[in-house]
Amino acid sequence: MSNPIHDSLDAIDPSETTGFNGARLAATVLLLRDGDDGLEVWVQERVSTMRNYPGHVVFPGGGVDPRDFPPRMWHSGDLWAGRSVISLARRMGVTKYKAHALVFAAARELFEEAGTLLAIREDGIVSDASRYHRERGLLETHAISFTEFLFHNGMRLDADMLQPWSRWAGEFKGHWFDTFFFIGVLPDGQDPDGDTGEADDAGWFRPQLVLDGWRAGLVRLAIPTWAQLKRLASYASVQDVVQDASFSDLRPIIGDPMDDERYREYFTTSPVNRI
Repeated sequence: MSNPIHDSLDAIDPSETTGFNGARLAATVLLLRDGDDGLEVWVQERVSTMRNYPGHVVFPGGGVDPRDFPPRMWHSGDLWAGRSVISLARRMGVTKYKAHALVFAAARELFEEAGTLLAIREDGIVSDASRYHRERGLLETHAISFTEFLFHNGMRLDADMLQPWSRWAGEFKGHWFDTFFFIGVLPDGQDPDGDTGEADDAGWFRPQLVLDGWRAGLVRLAIPTWAQLKRLASYASVQDVVQDASFSDLRPIIGDPMDDERYREYFTTSPVNRI
């Protein structure tokens, strides 16, 4: 395996690093499993000191790091497994460089915030991510890149473990974000955790239960999160979600879709804050 770490920033045209309306690209993962009472998704409650959406319930995710983009001498097989990045880029409606960065950011953020690693080694899918806890901390502090982490541990990101689900572009506190949501299935043998400084609490919940908490004023949700939960609540199992993911409409939903019937409840409901 050649070393794909160096000179990654020099390879990127500035127009390749932003999304809709010059927005910062971001990636979020809806990590799923089948629980005893049906489909469950991993969510976390952000600490009150966070700049964006403090105290809100969210999925693991965050902005694309410049080092999530591929290096100049890029060979997709170096750190990439599964469906081709070109195929994924066509599905997502972006260039292959943006597709690479978004998928890397999704996998990196999931590992940083939930300790779940969507990667493979020569002997198969990583089944115990806890052994890489030290490197997880280094990723969170930006001491190393996800590319370096994968390379030095003989891993490749498995793009088949992340399915594009939806895309939302909007403004928050004067900053535009173009966020791609991905479906991820919990790998056998792994257990996510809430060991991140960005969250006060985290756990597995049925999507409908989180929505009920929002209606009761016990949970804060931003519209993109609410919309994903609303959609997930209509599925009975992980298999149902995965089978339907390939039919997802990935055209960006821009701003606050107040006139869209699908989101009317969010904009017409005013839960009493009981937090």
